[in-house]
Amino acid sequence: MAKTRQTLLVTEKPSQAKNILPHWQEHFPDDEITQFHTPPIGSFRFRLPRDLPLSSVPIIADPILERRPPGVIQPPGVSPFDGDFGALARAADHIVCATGFDPAGCRNFLDLMTQYRVETPLSEISWLALRAEDATSVTAGIAKNLHADNPEFARMAAIGQARQYFNHLYLVNALPVFGLALRAAGIDPTGKFSFLSKYTLQMLLLLARLEPGPLLWKELIKLMVKDPGSQDRSQIGSPMSREAIVSWLWGSGCLTRQDQDGPVRYVLSDRGRRLAGLIHKDCFDPHLSSRLEGWGETWPASKPAIERYVRTFFGKEKRFLLRKV
Repeated sequence: MAKTRQTLLVTEKPSQAKNILPHWQEHFPDDEITQFHTPPIGSFRFRLPRDLPLSSVPIIADPILERRPPGVIQPPGVSPFDGDFGALARAADHIVCATGFDPAGCRNFLDLMTQYRVETPLSEISWLALRAEDATSVTAGIAKNLHADNPEFARMAAIGQARQYFNHLYLVNALPVFGLALRAAGIDPTGKFSFLSKYTLQMLLLLARLEPGPLLWKELIKLMVKDPGSQDRSQIGSPMSREAIVSWLWGSGCLTRQDQDGPVRYVLSDRGRRLAGLIHKDCFDPHLSSRLEGWGETWPASKPAIERYVRTFFGKEKRFLLRKV
């Protein structure tokens, strides 16, 4: 009689596990499966300093991660971060990484391994590398017998880690710097619209430069996909974030409806122009997504380049803003 193998299956959604489990059990009928779900946004968030004064900008510091509170509401269909990953991983005979086939998914899995100090070698962890979850794709992914020490896994995880580092530096500098700009533009810096994300900023500055006239909501989304300010097809945001970017601009009052017959169209409002006018011209970076990709391809050697970018970006904006307000 075959010995039962305790297998931990790590996915981002319960639906993924539902699609994978029957095929895994068909290949490995003696496995006893434990499921662990980690949200696509990551199992951890940045632990921020209590005080982020404007005088300390530009701030350069390595991120400190902390577990997201259990039960935090996620978008529909997405599971909360659940369970003690460390205990589950150490009790398992085998671990299967089935998080997203993308930089965030690979980095999220490594974050779990690092933060919970799980010492299982990546060469012993199965990686399904699924681009789709239909039966054919799942069966093929299992048959490939890839592991988490695969070069493609490492490449995508590095891109995710470079983005994570940049996002942390952007966050700790943007809170004090753009908090002042938001307040000056009439937006509550402690409310629902208190954080000006990197791509929301770029969309605001693009609209201020182009002045494209009244656009449908879907045309605003399309503008980010085919960023006319970029020469290398660098896009603004991601398919998941673009709706939220336009919603932020509308909800914060940076967009206004244009009165006319037919479908509702939007233009930059006086508040939007005022906020854009508080941003240094060199903060407009239509190639940011391509730049992040490049930093990821050479991470961690690219770490000093990220730090130089952040120092220059926020140093210029801080001096410019203090002259304006």
